[in-house]
Amino acid sequence: MNRSFFLSLLCLWFAQASVCVAGSSRAGDAPHMGRSDRVYQLDYEVSFSPEEGLAHVAVTVRQPRNLLRSLSFQYDPARYDGFSGDGVIDDTGNKLTWDLPDVGGTLKFSAVIDHARGEAGRYDSLVQNNWAVFRGDDLLPPASARALKGSTSQARLRMTGPPGWSFISAYPRSESDPDWFEVDWADRKFDRPVGWMAAGKLGVRWGDRAGIRFAIAGPMGQGIRYSDIKAFLRWNLPTLVTIFPDFPKRILLVSAGDPMWRGGLSGPHSLYIHADRPLISANGTSTLLHELVHLAQGYRAAPGQDWIVEAVAEYYTLEIMRRSDTLSSMDYKRGLEKLEAWAGEEDILEADESSGPRTAKGVAVMQALDDELREVTAGRYSLDNVAGQLSRDGVPVSMEQLRQVATSLAGQPLESLSPERLDTE
Repeated sequence: MNRSFFLSLLCLWFAQASVCVAGSSRAGDAPHMGRSDRVYQLDYEVSFSPEEGLAHVAVTVRQPRNLLRSLSFQYDPARYDGFSGDGVIDDTGNKLTWDLPDVGGTLKFSAVIDHARGEAGRYDSLVQNNWAVFRGDDLLPPASARALKGSTSQARLRMTGPPGWSFISAYPRSESDPDWFEVDWADRKFDRPVGWMAAGKLGVRWGDRAGIRFAIAGPMGQGIRYSDIKAFLRWNLPTLVTIFPDFPKRILLVSAGDPMWRGGLSGPHSLYIHADRPLISANGTSTLLHELVHLAQGYRAAPGQDWIVEAVAEYYTLEIMRRSDTLSSMDYKRGLEKLEAWAGEEDILEADESSGPRTAKGVAVMQALDDELREVTAGRYSLDNVAGQLSRDGVPVSMEQLRQVATSLAGQPLESLSPERLDTE
């Protein structure tokens, strides 16, 4: 081959290769540029007015172009009112659609904080002169967002109120501006502040255990047993995390006294418990630990299957305290016996909302499942594995799914979950 021809051919090859490499580099950069170009800023600003019993809410969107096109949500007109803002607002009286300007805008409205629950005079959301306990869910109804494909939000929350008020949520504060909480849900494109929060003149205690950063907060002068709760968490979080390793790394426990609802309720990365609830009940179970297990589960029930979710939580209140030596073996046994006696008041498991006796009956099912699974697998698998798999599946829990997971572990159908044994079909 002629030498000059060979050198020309070699140079041509290198030139083409350089073009390909450069083109590949630009193609690789394009998605990154596209992602940053498809992020819109979402600010939630909430001002509490205790004398009115209201939270005045402003939702502000800032975007480089028309990424978030509209928000729509159903709302209770008895709780939300006074909608105004930029763009086009279509309000039918219980459904609102907000069409945003291309560069964003602000939607303003008022939300009633007080919300009754259960017996008369009890609340699961309440504002008083010096404090408020509520869920972020109460500030903005669940919203349906219409946005450019691939776009996502960077959201933050700021709360203000009367002089001397402070604020806490499960969200971390911004390092650059601590007045703002950073609202970030990895599995959502449109970030909305949810979970339990507290505002006003608060007492707050922080702690760390088993890789979990936790805060215990509530209104001052409410008789909240911060030290007792903190000790209870230190005893039991390590065991809880071994069963549910995906437990949130940061949680908030909100507590308050009357006239708040006298029970416990979980929310995303947070929970509420009444200040007078015992950490360990007379039957050996624990409302606080029950709600912590709900945080760990991360799943909800399919229609009619609430007993499964509640029974798993109640079973583990006893089991976790037994493993952590919070309960003796004798106390653990007595707890199961008391639940078994209570279960005798209920014949049917299936219902959209589980009752106390129904949950107690479900605990017996879970104990039988654990015993049988350990026996047929020679101790290789237990209810821990079933509960963990249900958490990872990310779908509403059903009887069919419970059987499928347990059967796959056992390698055979299990008598403890047979229709004849459960009388659910």
